[in-house]
Amino acid sequence: MDFRAQLNAVIGDDTPFSAAGLTFLSDIPSEDRPTLALLWPGMSVERRRKVVTTLVQLAEDNIDYDFSAVLTVLLEDSDPEVRRLAVEGLVENESAATVRRLIGVLDHDPDPTVRAAAANTLGPAALRAETGNPRGDWPVRLRESLLRAVSAPGAAEEVRRRALESVAYFCNDPQVAEQIERAYDGSPLLRASALLAMGRNMDPRWAPMLLDALKSPDPMLRFEATQAIGEMHEPQHVPALLPLLEDSDTEVRLAAIWSLGQLGGRVALQALQMLAREDDPVVHDAVDDALAEIRLADNPLGP
Repeated sequence: MDFRAQLNAVIGDDTPFSAAGLTFLSDIPSEDRPTLALLWPGMSVERRRKVVTTLVQLAEDNIDYDFSAVLTVLLEDSDPEVRRLAVEGLVENESAATVRRLIGVLDHDPDPTVRAAAANTLGPAALRAETGNPRGDWPVRLRESLLRAVSAPGAAEEVRRRALESVAYFCNDPQVAEQIERAYDGSPLLRASALLAMGRNMDPRWAPMLLDALKSPDPMLRFEATQAIGEMHEPQHVPALLPLLEDSDTEVRLAAIWSLGQLGGRVALQALQMLAREDDPVVHDAVDDALAEIRLADNPLGP
């Protein structure tokens, strides 16, 4: 059955489809993309959403499937939910062409939920731009686009938050630092994103703010600060995390366990070993993972 016939079999709302019946959309050649763009709008919105959700799940469950070509076409869908799902499905695609397309979505999509998804999905690309040796102009374009999204007057808060979290990977950048500081003085949600951004930015200047936020009455802020301290990889902050092991919020406790695993050292090891006696299976699993991180750091070549 040729591509058009297979696609027509999916389009009709009266025809049920299975996940296995969509695998023909993996790695479609360039000559089939115009056919997809032409026939795709013939599906109802509900069915388009169901199809793209299934494609993203298939790719998550099986690395042999690559629906990037399809998802890129779906960035032009008339429905914001389909576009958002397509954007999120492209998070594992590292090609420069995909990064450029997502930058275009962040710059121009009319729906803020789609732009926020694009800003979030571009986070790994920002990390690659900062830590790798990428070719082309896309790192510069990416940084500029994310900074525009953070600082644009009247921008939706969710877009600003996700853009800030992604642009934070650009370290030693005065403009990025300025935006993190501004967000920290903003709403509780912006402050939470600023704390997350501090961890990704890894600048020692953020340590006083992060340590102060550990004492916040807001568990969301305590969680982000705790996680960020782990990202900073500064072992001297281990003592500040110890009280969080008894925090009233479970997510904060789990973040403290994770961060101690990242920071390591004798004090962190002893605290985690004490905590391993707890009966809570979630806490127990988190402690096991953190202890494994410490053992790996101490003996990277060990069994």
